[in-house]
Amino acid sequence: MSDLSSFLSTEAGPLGPRIEELVGRHVRLWREVPIDPLAPGKRYAREEKRSVEQELSGLVTALSSEPARAAFLDGSLDAARVEELGARLRPAFKRLLRLTGLPLEAVYDARFVDSTRRFLQAARDFDPDLGLASAFQALRNVWIMNSLQFDLGLPVEHTDAIFAYSMVYPYLDNLLDDARTAEAGKLAFVTRLRSWLEGSSQAAESPRQEKLLSLVRLIEKRFPRPEFPGVYQSLLAIYNAQVKSLLQQRPGAAPSPDEILAISLEKGGTSVLADGYLVAGALRPRDEEFCFGFGTILQLADDLQDIAEDSQCGHRTLFSSGMAGGPLDATALRLESYLAAVLGKARREATPSRSALCDAIGSGLVLMFRESVGKQPEYFRRPFVRRAKHGFPVRFSYLRKLRRRLKDKMPAGRDRLADLDPGLVALMALSSRAFALD
Repeated sequence: MSDLSSFLSTEAGPLGPRIEELVGRHVRLWREVPIDPLAPGKRYAREEKRSVEQELSGLVTALSSEPARAAFLDGSLDAARVEELGARLRPAFKRLLRLTGLPLEAVYDARFVDSTRRFLQAARDFDPDLGLASAFQALRNVWIMNSLQFDLGLPVEHTDAIFAYSMVYPYLDNLLDDARTAEAGKLAFVTRLRSWLEGSSQAAESPRQEKLLSLVRLIEKRFPRPEFPGVYQSLLAIYNAQVKSLLQQRPGAAPSPDEILAISLEKGGTSVLADGYLVAGALRPRDEEFCFGFGTILQLADDLQDIAEDSQCGHRTLFSSGMAGGPLDATALRLESYLAAVLGKARREATPSRSALCDAIGSGLVLMFRESVGKQPEYFRRPFVRRAKHGFPVRFSYLRKLRRRLKDKMPAGRDRLADLDPGLVALMALSSRAFALD
């Protein structure tokens, strides 16, 4: 870490030691949780899986009908038609949620759909060449921030700050994760970003930097620095975590398992901590801890999803670096226990909103864990894969076919956000994310 120290910001203020405290607390929690299987939960019989599959196939058929596809391509879906289409699909969504046991309705409602559509419209105006994959990557963060608005009792809505921070991901994360870009180039790029986050007026030197600088300026307009110091301290905290995460990519200088754990927890925790600050402007300590814990779960869940990709790119995570020790059942079981422990702590003296969000997070991520195992069975023992299979509401073979079907429905050459109608893209993104199809 010493040779990266000069690239870290020293201006995170009191949030700096607070991050160290939160990282240490969650490292201890990870080590303390048992790796024994939790209660098996619901097992889906063959007939139940067929019912879910029929509903899901019906939704895909409705979203890919010829009238919808025409509007999808020519941009003729206005807000009223999107709402009409959403109203027709809503009963099927509700049946699916009931069949899968996902308690999402208490949290996610029409406000999330509207925020999604508004974000996609703003993203298309900001960068017409933005690809769909990058837009969906940014949308994941939009939904997290909307969830935190719900949790904190704030209006669930699109804001410039949500837009700006979420759009950083396509421009920054993809560069940092690109194995083809040398570390020196990545560090030069993030050094310029650090200067802007610290308040410098340095000019941008490339189109990508211009985009990032304009996003920082949007945040500054919403949250003036003198009034909201925590916002910028939280952004510098995630910046520092991103720099440290470069250690996970270094060939020949592999970090230890303890370092990988701490880096992963810090990266995930500070990301959602910044989400919270950019939603509320300031956070109480218990809300800081909730955001940080939420972020660690999401980071480790992503690492479980991306074992093959991380391994191929040389990115060391708890899962990709653990393959040398054999099947990854124990690490996945520990992640399930860690999820339960983090949410258990969050539920103590929680508001009704936080309790509802914890229920949604817990049920959704458990399904995501099982889907990740089913999608990558080569990394786990057969009994563990069977456990995931029995606890998932559709057959994994059906899910693979449905993914191919969705991919085939996408028109050739239409991979930019500007090519497609943002209203229908919003509905497709929400339905895909809700049922682990992305």
